[in-house]
Amino acid sequence: MESSDINLQLAIRDRPVVPTGTHHLELDKYLFPTNEIMRLSKAVGEWIEDRAPGGIIHGDQRLGKTHAVSFLCEMLPVKFGDDLPIFFVPSRHKKNANEEAFYEMLLVGVKHALPSAGKKNQKFERLARFLLEKGENSKRKMIVLFIDEAQFLIESHYNWLIDLYNWLQQYQVRLTVILVGQPELKHQKDLYVIEKKRQVVGRFMVNDFEFKGARSISDIKTCLKGYDTIEYPEDSGWSYTRYYFPESYASGNRLENCAEELYEAFISVCKENNIGGKLEIPMQYLTITVKYALLKYGAEGKSKDKKTWPNKEIWINCVKRSRFADSEVSLFGSN
Repeated sequence: MESSDINLQLAIRDRPVVPTGTHHLELDKYLFPTNEIMRLSKAVGEWIEDRAPGGIIHGDQRLGKTHAVSFLCEMLPVKFGDDLPIFFVPSRHKKNANEEAFYEMLLVGVKHALPSAGKKNQKFERLARFLLEKGENSKRKMIVLFIDEAQFLIESHYNWLIDLYNWLQQYQVRLTVILVGQPELKHQKDLYVIEKKRQVVGRFMVNDFEFKGARSISDIKTCLKGYDTIEYPEDSGWSYTRYYFPESYASGNRLENCAEELYEAFISVCKENNIGGKLEIPMQYLTITVKYALLKYGAEGKSKDKKTWPNKEIWINCVKRSRFADSEVSLFGSN
């Protein structure tokens, strides 16, 4: 046996045993920074440093805004301290605004033990005092509240947020509300500006961040590097790339070096489907593409192609499998 074969066998000898279907890649239980997330992190960090009352994060669906905010919720305490209260509340689509239901939604979002008891005044009091306690126990005397799918909020909701903001302000605790939503959220802001609804725009919408998908080889490279570095099981030394392609990894291959081929694969699929315009890859389809490549062609794959390190042809197949083109055509049409 040649020494190179022996070295490869040694390199994969200690590969972890992970039960089928439980790897975090398969369960989509992983977070990693992208260029866009780091850009967003810088902006939101400045809003917090400035003790701004709020801001909006908007962009098309599928770009990864919720993923980005989940990452921020883990990363911001590293920068600002573990005692900074950060809450992430999914909004609900309601045809009619209901004050009691709104406070209950917030109570559920901040994980209050009694979100449903009482009427609207009691829910407001319970929510306000819960946040006051959290804010007073933080060095910065502030609370960061992300509200997802905020395009569903209407003026009444903002007025109730203003009531909450003012109640906390009397105790010198700052509430920073960061609204996350689709482009309709930006349109809503523009309409409020035209209508001179300064009480809403001035508090919650002055800061404005448009979230983008992957638009360059550099963006893709940063994303792929996450698979080369994040480990599962944690602290095992086995990154996602190493686990699924142990021999190729031992030979020095890394997914981040596939960035140009993967970018060209998306370009090829766009041309094949007459999708024009500047390439912007939603994070949803980028991660599905990479996941499929690892599962189908990696060590756990069941096809004859398993253990085949991805090349441009394979990446094209994986992009097609992600249904990226179908989504783009259905949303934006083709040329």
